[in-house]
Amino acid sequence: MLRRPKPDDEESRRAMRDVGLYTSIPIMLGVGPAVGWYLGRLVQQRLGGEPWWEVGGVLFGIAASARTVYKVIKQGSSQE
Repeated sequence: MLRRPKPDDEESRRAMRDVGLYTSIPIMLGVGPAVGWYLGRLVQQRLGGEPWWEVGGVLFGIAASARTVYKVIKQGSSQE
């Protein structure tokens, strides 16, 4: 059973902050490539051609997500 942290219980507040921070990572890893794919698809529809815009958008989304996850992990580990 979960217990609510007391206002002076710093360890519990830190644990809850970390849970919130680290559970956002899977969302970031999914949203980045999806947005990249969508934007690549829009460019492809306007310019036509092969699906390289979609592939490039997904790769850019993966890179952006990885960078964001790195920053989140770095921020979480520096606050300990």
